[in-house]
Amino acid sequence: MKQDPSALVEAAAAFDQELASYTRLGKLFVGTPLGSVKHLERANATLGEIAACEERLQAAGQSLVAALAGARGSQEQLAKQVVDHVPVVQARNKQLQDLMGELAAVATEVGAVNEKIASRAFEPGAQPVVLDAQGISGAILDLSMRAEQLANRAREAELEELATQAHALHQKLQVVGKKLALAGQS
Repeated sequence: MKQDPSALVEAAAAFDQELASYTRLGKLFVGTPLGSVKHLERANATLGEIAACEERLQAAGQSLVAALAGARGSQEQLAKQVVDHVPVVQARNKQLQDLMGELAAVATEVGAVNEKIASRAFEPGAQPVVLDAQGISGAILDLSMRAEQLANRAREAELEELATQAHALHQKLQVVGKKLALAGQS
């Protein structure tokens, strides 16, 4: 998509065009031979064109300065908005970092429960104990509740990706916790 040229670009182009005309006319005037009436008439006509060109060049220069001042003013206003927005971004980063830290803590605790289950399952001659299944089920359901609360806080903070991850963890833990609770009842 092509953008319309800015006022600064247009003013610079107009100034450049007038400067090129002035340069061409100035070189023509300086290089014009003065050996005949016709040459003198041409030099005088070129001098008149140079005077008109200088007026246009001055006007184009003023437009360029005004456009530059306008662009600078816009840039300064945007710079102030950027600086004002930095604390908002920092606070948002902190919020995300805190929520991600909580999610990592829940995941670490889930890993610890998994290790406990795995170590118990591979003990020689170990028999699953109903009390273990119920205790582990309770721990997993508590972790599931924490993941759900985390998902809700992430959703409230409009951090949908994190909310989705926490909700998925919550659902997985709910399924595992309920299965262990059923196994513990038998």
